[in-house]
Amino acid sequence: MESSIESARPPARPQATVAAWAQSVEQAIASQQWHGAWRALIDAALPAETAVQQSLLTALDAWDGLAADSGAEPRRALVQQAFDALHAAHAPGQALQADSAPSRAHRAHRVYRVQGRQLVKRYRRGGFALGPVDVAVEPGTILGLVGENGNGKTTLLRLLAADLAPDAGQLDWGVPAADAYLLRTQLAYIPQRPAVWGGRLMDHLQFAARSHGAVGQRNICLVQLVIAQLGLRAFRGHQWKQLSSGYKMRFELARALLCRPRVLLLDEPLANLDINAQQTLLTDLQSLARSPWQPMALVLSSQQLYEVEKVADQVLFLEQGQPRSVQQSFAAMQGCAIEFETGWAMAQLKPWLDRLPSHTHQLSGQTHIVSFHVPFTAAQFLAQAVQAQMPVRYFRDITASTRRLFVRD
Repeated sequence: MESSIESARPPARPQATVAAWAQSVEQAIASQQWHGAWRALIDAALPAETAVQQSLLTALDAWDGLAADSGAEPRRALVQQAFDALHAAHAPGQALQADSAPSRAHRAHRVYRVQGRQLVKRYRRGGFALGPVDVAVEPGTILGLVGENGNGKTTLLRLLAADLAPDAGQLDWGVPAADAYLLRTQLAYIPQRPAVWGGRLMDHLQFAARSHGAVGQRNICLVQLVIAQLGLRAFRGHQWKQLSSGYKMRFELARALLCRPRVLLLDEPLANLDINAQQTLLTDLQSLARSPWQPMALVLSSQQLYEVEKVADQVLFLEQGQPRSVQQSFAAMQGCAIEFETGWAMAQLKPWLDRLPSHTHQLSGQTHIVSFHVPFTAAQFLAQAVQAQMPVRYFRDITASTRRLFVRD
């Protein structure tokens, strides 16, 4: 009886989930958004039968073998074929293979969210204290942690990862936390500076998959799929020392995903990435968090405010260890806030600014930040700048951005 319980397969996916997934893939194929299409296909292959996974990996090999000038039709046909196979695998009545065979105790400790109430962590040395802080992140949502260095972002991440114990407050992952080891196997925390990997990268990934129940051909397929999911197929034969900092972080993320976590915690994942790599990674993280097959509660800290705000469902601003309510802070601000750069010298800019409604002006490097204390819109500011023929090199409306909270009035 015990073995039959352990080998039982999960029920077929809800058809609303399959339909929404299929529609998104069809739209990606129609618009030739190949990266998004493959990302969705790989996501759907992770819970599928091993034979289906092997078929998708064969299609990926064929995709990599296409000539650069092969055109859109061969690409569309290849992606469509992979989509048809996966769509059939998720059809009603089709059983999906479990991603592992966890023990009954392991299933009982399955994490589904992360939540903290009135969390406090004090450090005797230095006198720094975090909190009290409230945090609640459900599967399928992203929380962005922002704030200047040394304000408690990493401490909060480690608390949520069960890496530190709070001095006060309560942590809740949706399951009993009696077994700390089992709990932490369901929480994936990636620090800003991961430890060096020795030996072959693939050995590390296969070991991670094996430690969570994936053996034999299943192990190989899962590792190859996660590598493809994160754009790492070209680096399968590399050593750790051959990777850039950005790709080291991606391999750390791959190892974490092989544990199939429900909570993913990332400390400065955008550090050391160029702007294109940042955009790609953020899109991938958003897709991971909102996966229709296994959504995750995702928390990431970053200094890249504007990029994080594009994907985060909520933002938590920490200042000297204390949370600042973004909504309340914005509600107390009557006018807009503008960030701009201009070719005008200060002697020419200051008289023009003095004619504008009541405001605070700051200079950060070559960037001017103007916060208005009375109702005044970004459109009005820009209209007056154009009328004065100001040479504007850069302009951003930061009225609803957490960047505004970094400005000292």
